[in-house]
Amino acid sequence: MYIELNETHMGGHSFEMHLKEVAQEEAKRMLGDLAEFSEEAIAAFKEAAIEPIKNGTFTLERMEQRINVVRGEIAEVWNSALPDDEKYRQISSKENEIALLQAGQFTFAKAGFAKVV
Repeated sequence: MYIELNETHMGGHSFEMHLKEVAQEEAKRMLGDLAEFSEEAIAAFKEAAIEPIKNGTFTLERMEQRINVVRGEIAEVWNSALPDDEKYRQISSKENEIALLQAGQFTFAKAGFAKVV
């Protein structure tokens, strides 16, 4: 069976329309601005993102150290003379930090990174 598709079937667009023209038309309909990034900019971004891993400032061991520090901070807040509502607020934010660090540890370990560099 052969089906002929013409401009009527394609909503006014023919198959011969260049891909960039289609993307520009879509960008006009979208909210926000269209941005294009050079290959050099993307490479620089990727390099900057992995730099903390290369120099050892972002490792599983460092995350574990930070978790232990935050646990110590929780103990200090709990034993302080602050009003209870302030204690609960500070402890809650510190528990959130621990949860984020543990999620980072899981993702880091799942990706196969070593504990130390």
